[in-house]
Amino acid sequence: MTGNILIQSLKDITDQEISINKFIGTQHKEDFYKKAPHRRDDHYLFIFQKKGRSTIIIDFKEVVLVESAVLCVLLGQIHYGITANNDTEAWLITLDTSFVEEDYRRIFDDYYFQNIPITVSALESTSLNNGIELLAAIVRNRHPLNFIPQVVHSLISACVGMFASAYRRQENKEAPLSRTHLLTQQFKRLLLQQFKTHKTTSAYATSLNITPAYLNDAVKQTTGLTVSFWIQQTIIMEAKRLLYATNASVKEIASQLGFADHAYFTRYFSHTEGQSPLQFRCNCRK
Repeated sequence: MTGNILIQSLKDITDQEISINKFIGTQHKEDFYKKAPHRRDDHYLFIFQKKGRSTIIIDFKEVVLVESAVLCVLLGQIHYGITANNDTEAWLITLDTSFVEEDYRRIFDDYYFQNIPITVSALESTSLNNGIELLAAIVRNRHPLNFIPQVVHSLISACVGMFASAYRRQENKEAPLSRTHLLTQQFKRLLLQQFKTHKTTSAYATSLNITPAYLNDAVKQTTGLTVSFWIQQTIIMEAKRLLYATNASVKEIASQLGFADHAYFTRYFSHTEGQSPLQFRCNCRK
């Protein structure tokens, strides 16, 4: 492990833009999950569980899928450790980012900090399973079928759209998004891009051309939590990833995260997590 988290490319998994694996019970478990725990992906990972029960660790939290459910693991997140009951049936799809439309990305990004599976109805489950089955068959037989590329791309978009629909429905977003929700989305996207350099509410408010008070009110109204909370959570999560997945020193990690004083960073982390950075590294690697 180096000072930077290693990236697992889609090219490490397949020579195509998509990889689809079906998992039934305990068969071919290694094929269902080929993730190196000290890396993160440069692609999307979608899980559709048709039935059963499975667990996966995403950013150091255990996420449990029960019966029919979908889950999207986003770029930058560290994930590992899938386990499943014998009766579990599921699909795992790894997909190049270029095939996830911007409207869908915004929906998935809303859940970047939550990592919760979305339960789907029997009808949704059947539709999604049929779509993935068809897509898998065409990808598997691409050369003899010799379809034009748009056929595969359209099916990929349809399947991703069904995942996005499940996430969208979770928050009952059939009505147009409110101004406060749109502003919160903009803040969160900006936060993921600039958290290493911007660490105050006023910095983000300036970038969004609004007042700090208005930004904080909008974010709190939408999420129930303040801008400062989300800034802190983003910094701490990236610190955890670096502590877990690299051998960089605390001083080096503090510098990567934009802290000039590593002692202050240690206090910042310890106050939030109730343990020092080195204690976290030791505990999470056990």
